[in-house]
Amino acid sequence: MVYIVKKNGKKEKFSKAKIIKACKKAGATRKTAGVVANVISKRVVEGMSARRIGELTILSLKLRDKKTAISFAKYFNKNWK
Repeated sequence: MVYIVKKNGKKEKFSKAKIIKACKKAGATRKTAGVVANVISKRVVEGMSARRIGELTILSLKLRDKKTAISFAKYFNKNWK
């Protein structure tokens, strides 16, 4: 299991389910959310920041669904100031 570093500095197990949930909240279909989560899970390395995972999620969404990528980015950027 890979551990990532959250905004507050705590370590947490990486969860594909969280990527899927966040993408679906932004408006992605279940299929698109699953594809994005699979892509991200292959790129995550030990100690990667949650912020970087969010950035990768936005990039992956942009390739598949620009409207959802914009929605996700608005929420992500609002919460990472």
